[in-house]
Amino acid sequence: MTIKRKILKMKTGKLFTNITKEVVEFCNIQEVKEGIICIFSKHTTCCVKILEDELFHKADVRFFLDKIAPKWKEPEGDHKNIKYLHDLISLREDCPLDEPINGHSHIRSLFFNSSETIPVIDGSPILGKWQSIFVVELDPTRDREISLTFLEG
Repeated sequence: MTIKRKILKMKTGKLFTNITKEVVEFCNIQEVKEGIICIFSKHTTCCVKILEDELFHKADVRFFLDKIAPKWKEPEGDHKNIKYLHDLISLREDCPLDEPINGHSHIRSLFFNSSETIPVIDGSPILGKWQSIFVVELDPTRDREISLTFLEG
């Protein structure tokens, strides 16, 4: 079995970045035209998801995320905590004090995948009519790397 890899380097600046074109192009240049493609993000707050590329659908997803894991929480409990525990940086032993405040991003990532695996036939990933491959950025703009791995069948 032959494996081909490519790293997509990107600076994310929005919640959804459509990478379908890049994935299709990578599949098209392979010598063997059948196999599977795995699209993987090694970042915990930058995910990969197959979604419909439709403006109102993406707005609905954003509204859902804002409701389920808002950036700023309402005070809760007897102590009136307004932060995600992840954001209590000074109490954590495993990170520098300048760590970004992004507890909401980590909660949001629970609703997405770190990877998608798609069959490839005749040099193209098999996607449904309305399906597109997205990088979903849950943090502010960052440099990200998305791994494309083609396994020949």
